[in-house]
Amino acid sequence: MQALTLSEVHRRVTSIHQLPSLPAILMPVLNQLSNDASEVDLHKTVQLISHDGALSSQVLRMANSPLFGIRGRVTTLQAAALNLGVFHLRDIVTSCCLMQLSPKGSEMDVASFWEHSLACALLSRKLAQKLAYANAERAYLAGLVHDLGILINCLLIPREFGAVFRAAETAQRPLREVETEQLGFSHELTGELLSIEWQLFDYLSETMRCHHDPERATLDPSLTAIVNIADLICRTSGLGYGYEESISVALQDEPAWKIISAHSPGLKSLDLVRLTLETESYMQEVRTLVSVLFRL
Repeated sequence: MQALTLSEVHRRVTSIHQLPSLPAILMPVLNQLSNDASEVDLHKTVQLISHDGALSSQVLRMANSPLFGIRGRVTTLQAAALNLGVFHLRDIVTSCCLMQLSPKGSEMDVASFWEHSLACALLSRKLAQKLAYANAERAYLAGLVHDLGILINCLLIPREFGAVFRAAETAQRPLREVETEQLGFSHELTGELLSIEWQLFDYLSETMRCHHDPERATLDPSLTAIVNIADLICRTSGLGYGYEESISVALQDEPAWKIISAHSPGLKSLDLVRLTLETESYMQEVRTLVSVLFRL
């Protein structure tokens, strides 16, 4: 397969207006929820979400998942917002909106992709909290969007990416390796170009660009390293891209672990074995939640 040139990749990504657009409600809601928690008008935010019936149903279903820790069942958006808090509400709204980016007829099972992304988001947040990372509220979003370049490859170059995915699945190899060999670039590049097109936060752009090589991160290397570790745990625990990768990972030997060691005071108390087991314990709930959200 002939590798695409960088200019061709950029041309295709910047034609993003041809793709299914994110719901118009996303940015107004995120703008509402980007303020300090004490300044957020939850009533106004709930009104915004209520204008989209499908989104409202998804938010309620996700809010009632044990993955988000609400005790008891909530039946209204107002109750969900009050129980979740600002950051979890933002995370859930963003998750539900992004899941609408789901190409049809892809070689890759899109539900498996979102299972991986959601699990990585949850684990990134948990890992950031355990490590006493200074901006733990960023970790969920960074984990959620880190692999968006994969979906963009599905949407923009479906034939070429389909061949790549089949080759990776057959050989049980990391997708990024086969992308680089056959396309001349990986989803890290298309993810970064997408983040620029969508004008995402700089820390999200960096995570999308560097999550497989956290040593390249300069803006927030700890965050990129956290997402890298979460990604590896998910992919080796059965929450990958829908196929088993033949990879062996010793997390303490990973470059990301060295970055975390240099910046995270909570590392000494971190029990990696327990963290991995916790990931495995909520695998089924992640799968169930994604399945339900795709049916709503």
